[in-house]
Amino acid sequence: MGRPRLVAIVSAYNEEDIIGPALAHLVAQGASVYLLDDGSADRTLANAKEAAGRGLIGVETLPPVAREDGTGAYCWARILDRKAQLAHTLDGEWFIHQDADEFRESPWPHLSLAGAVGLVDRLGWNAIDFEVFDFVPAGEDFLPGQDPVSTFRRYHPAAEYDRLQIRCWKKTAASVDLTTTGGHEARFPGRRVFPVRFPMRHYPIRSAAQGERKVFRDRKPRFDPEERARGWHVQYDRFVEGQPVVSDPASALLFDADAARAGLQIRNRLVEAACPSLPPGHPADLAAAVRQVEDDIVRQAGYVRLLELTAERRQQEVAALELRRDELEHWLSNALDHVAALEATVAALHEEIALVNRNALDVAGQLDEAYRSRSWRLTRPLRATWRLFGGK
Repeated sequence: MGRPRLVAIVSAYNEEDIIGPALAHLVAQGASVYLLDDGSADRTLANAKEAAGRGLIGVETLPPVAREDGTGAYCWARILDRKAQLAHTLDGEWFIHQDADEFRESPWPHLSLAGAVGLVDRLGWNAIDFEVFDFVPAGEDFLPGQDPVSTFRRYHPAAEYDRLQIRCWKKTAASVDLTTTGGHEARFPGRRVFPVRFPMRHYPIRSAAQGERKVFRDRKPRFDPEERARGWHVQYDRFVEGQPVVSDPASALLFDADAARAGLQIRNRLVEAACPSLPPGHPADLAAAVRQVEDDIVRQAGYVRLLELTAERRQQEVAALELRRDELEHWLSNALDHVAALEATVAALHEEIALVNRNALDVAGQLDEAYRSRSWRLTRPLRATWRLFGGK
């Protein structure tokens, strides 16, 4: 089987500074791109076309959703629904639901993103989860169009609400559901998620000016109130206008791509299921995380041994109960045989009693017949005289 054709369906709104590098990265990783523009008012479209070249297989501008104040609304659900429709109709084998500020990579440095997806396909899985690394400015000067991968060095682990990222899937006969989970996972019948997560570098805030514009002009005022009521669009709640949107660099972690990939191999979905005590998210100290996994496995092995010993004792108890059951069944069988013998004796006695009763009835009948006879009536005075003189 040849390498699957990988299509990234990218949604964007006013992302002119990063859309070029993001799409160029996808194309270089072997993916084709279909762009959904939500009515950008800057050079997002122009920069996307220039950067993606022939890797851009389609561009679609969504019609605006008017708000009461005359501005366009940011309706995430309609974007997700449209992505699901495109994934069902576009000529592709694998699809990625992607934003314009995301850079997805293979967990194996010798494979491109498309090559890694092809490997997952050959191994029999049909969906891929991602580990999010939220990069932050830490003194770097990011210029529009600059490659953020080579610029930013520090990151924060993904927030709890953003850890689930099953956003790459193999096309199936049924349409995927992206909307139910707010875009965090593609749901479809028969889904099998690959155990190893793929890394995803996220660059939502690239500078103070860009962050303030994005948060306070392009996003928060445009969020759909109904979607907010559903618990969506919480990623910018921590930002207050007039206060910095760039976090303190000292609180961020230094990114090591090789260590991150190794961590993804070690702390995968299967290990998490087997070691529930592991803290969520990518471990900052890989060696400590491995030791914790080893300790957890040792503890669970001890617990399994305890369960085995308990099972052995229970088996012995079961064997003793089975022996007692056999003894009782033998006693019951003998008792039933004895009861059957008694029942046979009783039946024979009933037959004898019935015979006696029949004989008695016959004698009574004969006596009655004798009493009713003429000779008995004629000899009655003689019998009376006999008894009178002491006869028997």
